[in-house]
This record gives sequence, structure tokens and C-alpha cells, in this order.
Amino acid sequence: MIKGFKILEFKDVQIPMEKLHKMGWETGSYVGFPSFEKHYNVLAGSCTDWIGYPQSGKTELCLEVLLNLSKFESHTSLIYAPDMGTSLYILVKLIHKHTGYTFNKKYPNFIEITEAYKASNHLLHHFKILHRTEAKARLTPIEFWEFANELSKEEKLNHAMIDSWKDMYHDYKAHGGSYAQYLSNVLPVRNEIAEESGLHFHTIVHPKNPTRDKNRKIYAPSVDDIEGGAQWNNSGKSIIAVHRESFDDTVADIYFRKIKPENVGRATSTPVCLNFDYATSRYCYPDPVTQMKIFAKPKEKELPPLKPLKSYTEPVKDAPF
Repeated sequence: MIKGFKILEFKDVQIPMEKLHKMGWETGSYVGFPSFEKHYNVLAGSCTDWIGYPQSGKTELCLEVLLNLSKFESHTSLIYAPDMGTSLYILVKLIHKHTGYTFNKKYPNFIEITEAYKASNHLLHHFKILHRTEAKARLTPIEFWEFANELSKEEKLNHAMIDSWKDMYHDYKAHGGSYAQYLSNVLPVRNEIAEESGLHFHTIVHPKNPTRDKNRKIYAPSVDDIEGGAQWNNSGKSIIAVHRESFDDTVADIYFRKIKPENVGRATSTPVCLNFDYATSRYCYPDPVTQMKIFAKPKEKELPPLKPLKSYTEPVKDAPF
């Protein structure tokens, strides 16, 4: 027998098969938008890669998904996001999303410091913000995922987010020398750590130079637009592209490029659209009737089916008439 491998036997799967038969497939956690539900839900022990050109809103959407799950299901996330800025900026961004109030004094929704303190206590419980304390400190993706796994053993943790892939230390020489070989080695390790730990790993990835049509319009990025796209597509679980036509456009087109496994959703070439509300730093969509902004909210619980009423059409025996 090969070390580290074995042939599957029925005894290995009997109990989990019975559990699956009783409970059904785990479809993942609802992220707050009805238009997402049939395409993408967040499954424990899996991965999501968020792709998009700079300023497209991919980080905003990933953070919102994590924030929604912290509110809906009390999920906790580890965040390493040097691409966003300082750790203080990351916290301030989360405060803006959480409260709807900003630290920018130019706007009427300027936050009171007491409200900021209150929000900080709540957010720092649900978001573990990892930041560099030494300028020359380096962190590889595998080191980050392994750290997330260890941290999850000490305290509750559901997600770990990297923003962005380019800001990690990539030791190509230790993994074959080329970028393609590096990805083909590292991404499967990520998947294995996610499956073993039950964590969901989110990664912000930038595409290469954008593809344009004859009018210079930028196409939404596909998996092939990522450097090493074949490896991302081969090893990736869920890959979501976020795209805006221009910086002045508040409408974001979300493409579900790859969704795996099939029980959490399905891919589509037609985008789902959300509007970005700058005042609250949240995504929303218009009510089809009133056009009022609807923000993410938990899924309404389905009521149990009503029991059929007892039939009284049959004749009653020994009736006194």
C-alpha cells in the first residue's frame, strides 16, 4: 500500500453516508442576497477566489459577505489585507459597513466616537485582523492558511481572507521554480487545509491587463485573465468576478465563473447585478415595486407545511337522525 493512501471500504463511509441520507447535502450559508442563492452560498471547508480589476469592488463584496455572515450566523473571520491599507483602515472600513456611519467629516453621516468604540468591540470579536509589526516580515499563503487552522483550534473561526494574492510572499524556487508549477503545488494544499479544518478560505486575485473590445470597452474578467489561469481554474472551488463598467458606475456585475461543489450553487455567464451605496459602504438592490434600496438580510425561515385538515365528508356512524 502507498504511504498516506488507502482503498475505500464500506466501513469508511457507512456512518457519513447515513448522515448525508438523513440530513441531505450541505448547501452552505446564505449571504444575504436572493439573487445569489441559486448561484453561490458559502460552504465550510471550501474556498472562494474573488477576481476583478482595481476599484471594481471585489474586496468590498467579499468583506460584505463576511460581515453578513457575522451578523446572520455569528461567523468569525481572520483577515490579512495589506492591499487595503493599515489595520486601522481595515477596522474603520468594517465600522462603516457595520454602522452605516463614516469617519469622513465631509459627510452628514459622520460617526460619533462612542458609536465607533461600541462597533469596534463587536467587530474585533468577529474579525481577527492580522497585521505586520516588522517591515521585512514575510508571509506565504501556506503559512497563513496553517496559522488560520491553528487559530481555529484555540477560538471559533469560520473564514480566512487574503487581500490580495500579490501581497503574499511566493517562494517559487521551493515549488518547482515557475509560477505555473508553484500554483499547481500550492492551491491543492489550500484545498486540503480547508477541507481538514472546516474553514472557508477567501482570496482576492487581480487579473492581468484587461481585455477590450474595438471601442476600448473593458470586458469582465474571466478565469483565463488571471495569471496562471489554468491552475486557478483547475484547483479553484468557487471563482467570482466583480466588474464595473467605469469608476463612476455604482452598478456592479457579479459573474459566478466557477462554482464547486454543485450543491452550493451553479455557475452562470449572465451576471447578477448589485448597486453599491457609498453612504453606507454596502451593496443593495432596488425593490421591484417601490425602487427603495434593499440591503442584505438573513433568509426568512420557511414555515413547516400545514397538516391536512381531517375530512368530515364521510357519514357518521350511528347518527341520531
